[in-house]
Amino acid sequence: MNQSTLDTAKSNNSPWTYTGCFLQRHWLFLVTGLFLFFWIYRSHYYSGDGDQLSRMVEAGLWMVQTELTSQAIFQLFYQILSPYGWTGLNVINLVSCLAGAMAIGVLIRFNRDFIRVDILWPLGLFFSSGFFLFCNGHTEYYTLFLATLFYYGYAGVSYLRGTGSLFHAAFAYSTAVWMHLGILFAFPSLLLLLVLKWNQKELPGFFYGLLFLVAAFFMKEYYYLLGVEVQGLSPSNNYIPLFHDPSGERFYTMFEWGHLADIIYAWLARSWIFWPAILWGISLEGIRSVCKPERLFLFAYTLCFTGFTLVWHPNLGIHQDWDLFAIEAAPCLLLLLTYLPTILRNSFRRRALAAPVIASILIMFASVKNEAHFERRNYGSLQIDLSQPVETSVTLNGHMKSESISSLREGVYSVKAIDTDHFRVHDFYVWIVPDRETVVPLQTGPEEGRGRPASRFH
Repeated sequence: MNQSTLDTAKSNNSPWTYTGCFLQRHWLFLVTGLFLFFWIYRSHYYSGDGDQLSRMVEAGLWMVQTELTSQAIFQLFYQILSPYGWTGLNVINLVSCLAGAMAIGVLIRFNRDFIRVDILWPLGLFFSSGFFLFCNGHTEYYTLFLATLFYYGYAGVSYLRGTGSLFHAAFAYSTAVWMHLGILFAFPSLLLLLVLKWNQKELPGFFYGLLFLVAAFFMKEYYYLLGVEVQGLSPSNNYIPLFHDPSGERFYTMFEWGHLADIIYAWLARSWIFWPAILWGISLEGIRSVCKPERLFLFAYTLCFTGFTLVWHPNLGIHQDWDLFAIEAAPCLLLLLTYLPTILRNSFRRRALAAPVIASILIMFASVKNEAHFERRNYGSLQIDLSQPVETSVTLNGHMKSESISSLREGVYSVKAIDTDHFRVHDFYVWIVPDRETVVPLQTGPEEGRGRPASRFH
């Protein structure tokens, strides 16, 4: 985009505002700046399985059955950075921030090549959703998955527009499989590309692209033949039972109120704006607008994940597992972008959309700021774990403290714990690591202790 385009946009008040054109033109600086923002506001809370993933990274595990490449990327960064004192949490933070910036880069490219509205609108919609939390060091695999979800959507629309190949779309889909097997629910959308634009000459490329998917299946099922260790983590069959749960391990069955409550919560957490805005766009353009090939593809892509959110069970509870259900919002956002030029055609509709977007961004930013936990940066915690409940006096560097200290700066501390019921003294040093809980087990009670207590890290 040249300078005359910027000047024209500024003078004619076109949908491409001067600021939006400038950011679109310098998108690499924008993405870099957003990465730095994400890193500054990186999360200091474990989300979902984050604590377990951090331990797996630090244990040297390279692959997980349901997220083959995602775990490998975490481990690669850990192998490079651990000699410099990086922990599993730090590495997952870094990868998530980088993946979030990459996802926004793909979104910007999608807008530039196919939509061409002011880039501030796609960015605003992105940050009004739960994806904002994904990008700030989210301690799960889903930020990496998000980038490939956008990439597959871009490749599919590119093929339908005639600027990309079916091989590209199949390869993008297979890449997402390596990141997270959840993309398998969207396989019908890939087959739909064959129907929407039948081209027999593209079939070899389609199957070549799927070879990468076959390789993922082989790695998941027959990894032992390759001498590779692949750890199981998430269940591959976790559907909500219709009427009865013989295992008794589910929170509810399909038609109970608890399931409906979780569906609503997941929708609000991923984005409460996208679907109403899409329906608004359809009402403006007419129902036939859905029949455009790229919209049919994106509708199928979205509805596949909508179905997934209705039938899959959140084992950790919806407040912890909302990020798994948030993946539906990725194709949903791409679909909404196709309706943006119509929605933004007059000033009233622009204001009507801007109000909830800004409000949602502020709400999401409050959550991001809370998870950044600036007041706890470079602090760790100490927990003295008593084998038996007794009266205990604890001093830390000569100062009286409780058995649980939630905020300590990094360093080595002298600790003395006195079992006043049995007149026993435990005298030791403890090393506090930032963003970690140090747990010290103490043998208390009438029996003699077995040496000095050893600290372990969680």
